[in-house]
Amino acid sequence: MESFVIYLIKVNVALIVLYTFYKLSFSKDTFFRLRRMMLLLICVTSFVYPFIDFPVWADWGNHPVGETLAVVYAKILPEVSVHAFSTFSGAENIRWTVDTYLWMIYGIGIALLILRTTFEMFKMHTLLLRSSHCFLNGTYVYQSVEIDEPYSFFHWIFINPARHSDKEISEILIHERTHMREFHSLDILLAQLIIILCWFNPFAWLIRSEIRMNHEYLADKQVITLGHDKKSYQYHLLGMEHSSLAAANIYNNFSVLPLKKRIKMLNKKRTSNIMLSKYLMFIPVVALLVLFSNCANKAESGMSTGEVKKDSSAVVKIDDRNHNTKEMAEMSKAKADEVKNDSTIHDIVENMPVFPGGQSALLAYLGENIEYPTNAKEKGVQGRVVVEFVVGKDGSISEAKIARSVDPYLDKEALRVINKMPKWEPGTNKGKPVNVKFTVPVIFRLR
Repeated sequence: MESFVIYLIKVNVALIVLYTFYKLSFSKDTFFRLRRMMLLLICVTSFVYPFIDFPVWADWGNHPVGETLAVVYAKILPEVSVHAFSTFSGAENIRWTVDTYLWMIYGIGIALLILRTTFEMFKMHTLLLRSSHCFLNGTYVYQSVEIDEPYSFFHWIFINPARHSDKEISEILIHERTHMREFHSLDILLAQLIIILCWFNPFAWLIRSEIRMNHEYLADKQVITLGHDKKSYQYHLLGMEHSSLAAANIYNNFSVLPLKKRIKMLNKKRTSNIMLSKYLMFIPVVALLVLFSNCANKAESGMSTGEVKKDSSAVVKIDDRNHNTKEMAEMSKAKADEVKNDSTIHDIVENMPVFPGGQSALLAYLGENIEYPTNAKEKGVQGRVVVEFVVGKDGSISEAKIARSVDPYLDKEALRVINKMPKWEPGTNKGKPVNVKFTVPVIFRLR
């Protein structure tokens, strides 16, 4: 689930970045086919680029840009992965309660959009069955008095001929045949899928709106190209009855709003071919996204994971650490006795305990000291183990226990590393050091 959240974040970051790049760079030119290709690339790239893995890009020892991105990412992520667990007793349970509500809201949003899309498909199918079909100006259409305005979906064209003159019907059919011939409905369905998965992101909705408008530019251009009078066609558009819900449908409406943009594009001077070269700028923008993704992966895996190396000899077997683990457990028990005889263990204090050097130092310590258990690696087990412990008055660690288990081997390794930690800066209340309960997640991820 955690991996999916990170993936979803990357997808939505890409949607925001690429849409903004598109809007600033391409939204005013007349290369409508190239713009269609660019919009589809934005959709596909946003969902694919997180899977592109070039670890060498994120080698911040050799690449300053990668180092900067990784540091920024590492500074942001600790707020989610560590600090959120250290606020008060039972923080893990509350965090998971909040997560549960968020997932429920996300799931409800997806379910409602799926239901709405299904309802639109059902309504269209019902109208299809109730409509009469015939050839109109050589085009196979479905006609019914229930149709207020013309629209198309794949190879189906819906129209009410009684509402239009012969000249208008000719323009409408050319327009809708363009949608049909160029499979614009596929683009709309792709955009609809993105909205279903990323409904909370307004940029996903903006991308669908941009795709739909570009379809209209293409179809309008075709009507004029085939000899219809531009001025007359514009009056035709202005005279149509327009539905405010047209832009939210999954089919291509003839009267998609806003008409001002469509008329402006009809009268816009053709963009010079010299400007075609700017479309190549999409490549470095995607490259930066891939770099960001790889640096994020590197920073995340380096924060608190035991990373499996290619050389299996670098991984110490769990059995070889039994003696050390036993010693650490005895030490933890001894420290626990001291704490119990000393004073109360606090959940919340004025100044929470701090690992020597701060959160970044804690993450570095975990990354350097965790060794992936051989047994867990062989079984492909990974996940996040949450360890709860007490930071004593003197900064010592005691009473370490598993608050959230993943696997016995991973749990044991997490406890070993936590018990082995150096003394912390103790928490204080009213200027006096006190014993404080603390929670830290330890992430195990196979690479």
